[in-house]
Amino acid sequence: MKKTIVLLAVLAGFFGMQAQNTITNGDFELWSYGKPVNWTVGLHGNITSIIPIPVEVNFGTQSNDAHSGNSAIQLTSADFTIPIVGYSFNLPGILQAGESDGFSIPLEDILTLIQIFSDTTGGSIGDLDSLDLTSLSSLMQLLSKGVPCNTIPGAVSAWVKYQAQNNDQMMMIAVAKRDGAPVDYAYKTFGDLNPSAYQEVGINFESAGEPCDSIMIVLLSAVGLNSTSVLLVDDIALHFGGVGIVSIEDFEGDVYPNPASDMLHIRPGDGSAFRWTLTDISGKVLQTGEAIGETTVDTRSCAPGLYLLQVNANGKTGVSKVVIR
Repeated sequence: MKKTIVLLAVLAGFFGMQAQNTITNGDFELWSYGKPVNWTVGLHGNITSIIPIPVEVNFGTQSNDAHSGNSAIQLTSADFTIPIVGYSFNLPGILQAGESDGFSIPLEDILTLIQIFSDTTGGSIGDLDSLDLTSLSSLMQLLSKGVPCNTIPGAVSAWVKYQAQNNDQMMMIAVAKRDGAPVDYAYKTFGDLNPSAYQEVGINFESAGEPCDSIMIVLLSAVGLNSTSVLLVDDIALHFGGVGIVSIEDFEGDVYPNPASDMLHIRPGDGSAFRWTLTDISGKVLQTGEAIGETTVDTRSCAPGLYLLQVNANGKTGVSKVVIR
């Protein structure tokens, strides 16, 4: 089966994978009362007017359509309705790492936020650079506290399956904070994704290696209001040691079967000479070799789990995640 390998470029020039840190429940296997542990998948709090108005909306449900393991999270849009005053807005699905304390926001501030994201940006939040985020103090109340992290990672990645409607795009945002203040952020929208297969997406920090105390990670099922797109998310991770996830020339070839049991076949699309390295998820080299055209790797000595296969051909380096059963 021909596939495009998602490439992980080692920015420091080291031929090998650096450390990867899986966020607590980044694989969405742990759920409690219908919600994933260590994640926020809704908005809840009070809108203050004459009297406090409680508001709650949920965007996420557990799905058995997973990239790995038994479950993933499915994000869809939902109506954010303000009782009594009769306002209702259809917001895209929102997933946040960490727990949320809830919000207490004046009604006029909520209406201002909705206007910003529906009028001044043409119904889209796809360009965060055009917004003065520091002045939107009410917006910060809608975000979770994030997850602990003492060093800014090179990248944040996630495996997603995106069923986009009407040319929608999903969005991934990460904010590194220190002493409660943002010190670096990264974001990117993704639209041209296969609706029937998981793909890895990622964003890079410019100040990787600098100190921080927490990371906020947010995924949106769309960048506009009134969306019907569905986003499945699994296996979110932080990448350290100078690793960035970038889009370089695709390595077209076959790596099969995946999952594998006894043998793994590697075949570059052009039949050229190549070098390959099989490592565990921590980067420890297990096997390596060179071949022309294609080769077969004996995986019988590998314990069941997730591995990384790095292939270097024609000056291009690609890394594919391989499951061995």
